[in-house]
Amino acid sequence: MTSYGRKLGVNIFALMQDSGISRQGLAEKLNYSYRDVSRILEGKLMLSPSELEQIALLFGKTKKELLNYEADRLVPELQYMKEFSDTAHLDKILDLLDDYVDLKESV
Repeated sequence: MTSYGRKLGVNIFALMQDSGISRQGLAEKLNYSYRDVSRILEGKLMLSPSELEQIALLFGKTKKELLNYEADRLVPELQYMKEFSDTAHLDKILDLLDDYVDLKESV
């Protein structure tokens, strides 16, 4: 499930970049907090089907297009994703980093 959330976050982030929308701008358009938008982009916040629909419509996409979006170019901030030949390894490393950050924030 985590990799699905990350993929969705990457797709939304790429669409934001293409549309020139900032995190704060997206938060305002969708009535989310800045923190919630950050959590969506990181794949840490589950979205309901209606929320997915709302985000897709904002970018002129269907839910299916949003979930399967492939950016023409890789966003520079996400270049590291191309360095892994096996995405399972990437997911494992990102999960470990997420766990570390969560632990650090709770201390």
